[in-house]
Amino acid sequence: MIPCARTAMNSIKILVSEREGTLHTEQQGYHNVISQLCRELAELHFEQEAEAMVASALEREAQEPTYVGRGLAVPHARVAGLPVAAIYIATCEPAIAWPQDAADTVVLLAVPAEQPELYLQLLSQVMRWRMKKQSVAQLRELLQAAR
Repeated sequence: MIPCARTAMNSIKILVSEREGTLHTEQQGYHNVISQLCRELAELHFEQEAEAMVASALEREAQEPTYVGRGLAVPHARVAGLPVAAIYIATCEPAIAWPQDAADTVVLLAVPAEQPELYLQLLSQVMRWRMKKQSVAQLRELLQAAR
């Protein structure tokens, strides 16, 4: 777990955590995976925000699935009053079926609803990482370097 990173533009704290162990997804749909990851992230950092995080992420997913290609899904929750942004990285085995394809890596973003620009910055960093076909370890390094 990386305790926090800072974005280059505005020095806002971001908690970055990698899920310990592979998420085994044999009998799970992607909505269940999103809910599970939201609850795990909330347990790590925002216990009182678990249900708001799940509701926001699933509401966003209903608008348009967040599979972005190359085995990566980036579900996200915008939660009012969240004290800091957080990123939770999980690998799935087997890859979890999303409507477009299957994701073996899920990067959950949780951002204060009051900071939409921060959400866009984080999503941009994750997408740059994806385009370079880098490893999850390199994503952690990218986010840590943004301090």
